[in-house]
Amino acid sequence: MIRNSKTAKQQQGFTIMQMVVTITIVAIVSTVGVLGIKTARAEFQLHNSARLFASYVEKARADSVRRHAGTGAESSVETFGAGTSHYAVTMDFGSGIPETRTFQLESGTVFMTAAQKVTFDWRGRLLVLCDITRTCVYQVHSTYLERSVPVDVSGSGDITVGEQQFPDLKIPEVELSDVDPDPSPSSSPSVEESPSPDEVDETPSPSPSPTPTPNGNGNGGDNGNGGDGPGNPNEDPSPTPPPTPVDGNPNATPTPTPTPVVPCVSSISPSTLKLSQTDTSKLSGTATFTMTNGTGVRLISASQEGHGNSLNIALSLVRIDGSGSSIITISTKNGAGNRGVFIVEVSASPACGSTQQLTVTVSN
Repeated sequence: MIRNSKTAKQQQGFTIMQMVVTITIVAIVSTVGVLGIKTARAEFQLHNSARLFASYVEKARADSVRRHAGTGAESSVETFGAGTSHYAVTMDFGSGIPETRTFQLESGTVFMTAAQKVTFDWRGRLLVLCDITRTCVYQVHSTYLERSVPVDVSGSGDITVGEQQFPDLKIPEVELSDVDPDPSPSSSPSVEESPSPDEVDETPSPSPSPTPTPNGNGNGGDNGNGGDGPGNPNEDPSPTPPPTPVDGNPNATPTPTPTPVVPCVSSISPSTLKLSQTDTSKLSGTATFTMTNGTGVRLISASQEGHGNSLNIALSLVRIDGSGSSIITISTKNGAGNRGVFIVEVSASPACGSTQQLTVTVSN
């Protein structure tokens, strides 16, 4: 019988240190893989949401053209503000009449621009151009990636995804003349003839009878007693009424009315800023947040609605004792995901009135 001749020292295995190192390497590789998968998934959801939204805008435009939509029956797409993930599409979905349906963005994606609505006429053009930017910009934002993809709708109805520049902003304004091409001659005003001397009525009109003036005694006479003589000079025309007793006691002293407490109120001026990513004179702007009738120390905060990061926001004061003001400075960021209309919310803690909103429009 042949026995195993290997001793315990000759047998091989893994040490504890080797196992710890191996497990650590596996954990790091797995973490990197999981993060890569999450990033790729968020990237897919972001671009898929932006393109799906753009496709519904294009469908609404085509529906208005196909139906030759009249006034009040145009197709439209509407969003509802920063931080929301749904939008409403009004068009003919096959029933023969326009109807409104609501759609959702992918999980983890929201709109970052202010609420706005685009409506297409029967030519496929925007019924109303967006202010400042002229093109209506929608920012679809990924909360995981903290990055946005723009969807632009031009005045002519063109839809682009992820672009930085747009030709509508490069086209100069066209000034239209208000001159009437076929003005009708205006007739000369007629001159009114002066009346002849024979037509003038020389008969004088009788003077009106004098009206007696009341003397304030309420009796209708010249002297307050109904006669023609002078009134009583010692008579008081408006006697002072006796004091009103307080709670039935004529000697009680009335309690003074307490002074009402004036609540703290806040305001912001101006309420809108128009900035640009390329115009050096409009790279930043300021607004003043003011508190009146304030008491105690309050903390001032300003942030983009929907927890976005498309703007640089700075405060001159973050603590105000009593009444005072803080200057808010808004600066633009470069990139296609930082254009459009954004809302900055400014508030105090403890609250001083309502939260103030600053509308910031950023163009190319």
